[in-house]
Amino acid sequence: MNKKILFLLFLINKIILILLFFVLVAFFSVHFNIFGFKDQIYQKYPNLELRKKLFSKKSVMEKIYNDYNVMFLPNTQFIRLDLKKIKLNFLPENKNSWFKTFYIEAIKDKIWIIDMQGNFFEIKIDDVKNINNKKNLEAKTITSNLNTKKVLDSFIHNKNIYISYVTEKNNCKTLQISFAKMSVDYLDFKNFFTSEECGEHDMYGGKMQFFEHKEVEGLLLTAVDVPPHLVGNVNDKPQNDKSIFGKILFIDFEKKNHIVFSRGHRNPSGLYSENNLILSTEHGPWSGDEINKIIFNKNYGWPISSYGERYGEELYPLSTYGEKFSEKGNLTPTYHKNHYSLDFEEPIFSFVPALGISEIIKLPNNFSNFWIDNFIISSLWGQSLHRIKFDENYNKVILNEKIFIGGRIRDLEYHNKMNAILLSLEQTGELGIITKE
Repeated sequence: MNKKILFLLFLINKIILILLFFVLVAFFSVHFNIFGFKDQIYQKYPNLELRKKLFSKKSVMEKIYNDYNVMFLPNTQFIRLDLKKIKLNFLPENKNSWFKTFYIEAIKDKIWIIDMQGNFFEIKIDDVKNINNKKNLEAKTITSNLNTKKVLDSFIHNKNIYISYVTEKNNCKTLQISFAKMSVDYLDFKNFFTSEECGEHDMYGGKMQFFEHKEVEGLLLTAVDVPPHLVGNVNDKPQNDKSIFGKILFIDFEKKNHIVFSRGHRNPSGLYSENNLILSTEHGPWSGDEINKIIFNKNYGWPISSYGERYGEELYPLSTYGEKFSEKGNLTPTYHKNHYSLDFEEPIFSFVPALGISEIIKLPNNFSNFWIDNFIISSLWGQSLHRIKFDENYNKVILNEKIFIGGRIRDLEYHNKMNAILLSLEQTGELGIITKE
């Protein structure tokens, strides 16, 4: 064989061996950097089952999403929690969504499940307690006259169930609320509220809570019309007095009239009300999710002030907005980085980075002596719960404990009879049940 060919083959083999050597060095370097403290962790976590979870292949994605490095469930900082996930096989497929989004209502010894398409199901808590992995959870389907492709929220008050949802006719998207007397036989919905204004984009919000405003009883409603991220995420509706969108509305029960209660909101996805206290959890743009204390006639700044930023071209190359640059080539903020200087209300707390904030509920004090006057906030992208405690006047957050769950949490409900926190895990179509061990 020609000497030149032999030399060439020798050179190729040598190059392959060198490349293989560097690949092995890189592999073992990464391996020891990631797992080099394994023995120390074994000492810190002597529990065998916990060690298996920490180093199992299944936990790789959990590690990516989870920065709760102190411990994993069932451990939290002070108490141990049991998390049970039950597949809701009765939920129908939704062609309009990647997720099996549903909302939860706790009713005595029952749980009601309302999916995004407006289907109603009732399950017994005894069935929930006794279910095992080999048995499907039985559910009773409740028929109704509700017609929608997108439910936004459910709310029960005085034996009535209220549903907020989106309808579309002649290219006009409207925000509606209908209500019906509670019944397992048939839900006969009647109109409570319909927006006269058409939504132009994706309509979210729709969160409802009971409130008494100036001695008049009614519902608070979050009204949202958010442009999709790929074409920018700003319109002027939250600051436009002629629009209901970007607002929290108050609708009285008797006359069904509505007023703007507060303005300057982007996308409040959680709402809590008790006596004179109103709290909302609100999506920022790219980062800057907020907890807000809602006060009548106040302005919360969107889209002028935010601790988040516009979705930039670096993240979304198709965006026509992107990031702004100053003459010197430095990035300049799209939004003002305070609220008070423009006479807007500052958030109680802003999450940077964002967690994809969703619902907020208050836990009863009998849940745990370590969790007195605590709230629970859920997240979508963050796949976690946050245990929150506020100061006496709800002007600041005193503590924030992150509890990793491992799934998008759309809705939260506390069930008194079960003494349990119920979670809507929309990515997998599962009901999460958290109890104390």
